[in-house]
Amino acid sequence: MKHSYLLSLISFILFLQSLLSCSRQQHYSLSKIAMGTIVTISVDSDSLEKARTAIDHAFTIISSLEELMSPYKPQSDVARINNNTETIINNDTFNVISQSLEISHATGGLFDITFASVGKLWQLQSASFTPPDAIAIKKFLHCVGYKSIRLDAYTHKVIKLKPCVTIGLGGIAKGYAIAQASIALRKNGIREGIVEAGGDLEVIGNNYGYGYTIGIKHPRNEGIIGTVKLYNGQAIATSGDYERYAIYKGTRYHHIFNPKTGYPAQSDIISVSVISNNATICDGYATALFIMGSKQAMLFCKKNPRLALQCIIIDKDLNIHVSQSLIKKVTFPHYSIQSF
Repeated sequence: MKHSYLLSLISFILFLQSLLSCSRQQHYSLSKIAMGTIVTISVDSDSLEKARTAIDHAFTIISSLEELMSPYKPQSDVARINNNTETIINNDTFNVISQSLEISHATGGLFDITFASVGKLWQLQSASFTPPDAIAIKKFLHCVGYKSIRLDAYTHKVIKLKPCVTIGLGGIAKGYAIAQASIALRKNGIREGIVEAGGDLEVIGNNYGYGYTIGIKHPRNEGIIGTVKLYNGQAIATSGDYERYAIYKGTRYHHIFNPKTGYPAQSDIISVSVISNNATICDGYATALFIMGSKQAMLFCKKNPRLALQCIIIDKDLNIHVSQSLIKKVTFPHYSIQSF
């Protein structure tokens, strides 16, 4: 009986210590424009100085990655690759391109960083947007193909088999930046926090045992359509036809292009969220799964368990398809959920 009482007392003391520890934690958050979007880093810390140091370090890393991977910066790795047939690049850029090619291989080229060769024709952000001419698309489409890229792991050299190949890392660099920023926060002693960039994010810690409740944006209305709980190290990335698009003569042209056709993907999916322990592959696979369409996307996830992808797929009829492993972690109050 005494032994049992002692264990209970120890448990109670540990519980009080946990409460006191949590009470000392303050929430700090900072937002900046980076990687072409708004990046918000939120952390819990027992001191402002510690939080500021961690957040500043994370943003420094994001900024350095943008310098390397932005196609609009003349001395970036991506710009140099696009202007040369052989280019020695930074380790981070090499890692991103290497992971991109792995995703391309796994998806049969539905995710392809060389799509930029034809993607530059689509000026969706223009106030006077008109779809590019079919002849122009056909002209540049022969430059699209991830197999035209070769990597030398020893020298970190990128070799283009076709001089006209142009790459863009916009579909994956954001995920990599989120992952690297999260690593930086952990190295600076952060145990609870979130790194979010344009809706994609990674969580650090378990929100004191409660998990982080993340909203899934409604693809057709304002606000959220549902939520999902994430835990330490999990990341989520979403691709949807509502993110960037233009309307021309009543037709919606969105920014998720099919590398096989050179046109916006004709998919029954309007939003797909991918969850895994790797923010980089979340970003890339969300794009590929969107292009596949719902049936092929669900089949792909089930046939590739080694990738450990968990998905939330919303089709054009607002049917919600969720990976079986996520069923107890999602809430869609006004919709029925179908597991796969």
